[in-house]
Amino acid sequence: MKASKLLSMIRKDLESYPIDYLRNKVTDPRYKDPLTKKLAKYNSEVYDEIYSVEITDDFEIKDGVIKNMRGDIGFYFERYAGGDDETKRFTENISLYLALIAKKPLHPFSEDKGDDVYHSDGEYYCKPRMTAIHDERSLCRYCVCKNVGFSGMFY
Repeated sequence: MKASKLLSMIRKDLESYPIDYLRNKVTDPRYKDPLTKKLAKYNSEVYDEIYSVEITDDFEIKDGVIKNMRGDIGFYFERYAGGDDETKRFTENISLYLALIAKKPLHPFSEDKGDDVYHSDGEYYCKPRMTAIHDERSLCRYCVCKNVGFSGMFY
């Protein structure tokens, strides 16, 4: 499937998602956890990017990769998140976009090497990836991030 077709499908699938709810989590004082706020901000920004980006150099994405990634996300939600179909659909679409079209990390990142996921010298790195990739049906297999070597774990 062409990346432009996948992007079109993602846009259509996200049309009815209540994105303002997610955007409001960033500033809502009821949400105290900084990770929740960081994830809400990142995913809101990715949502906006999905609707603003135009693919100029279209490329092929293997249908099997898309199918496998959807299945792995479904597995994760069945095991850990229960029956929240709206969140599953949102996560699936955001993840497909990040991993297969934008080639960006599935998790929020910064330029700070002290963070778990960071950008440095044109590459993305993830500290937990070395262990998380071994989880059953881990989405790390699709993520653009590189492993951080042992010495990089202590920034």
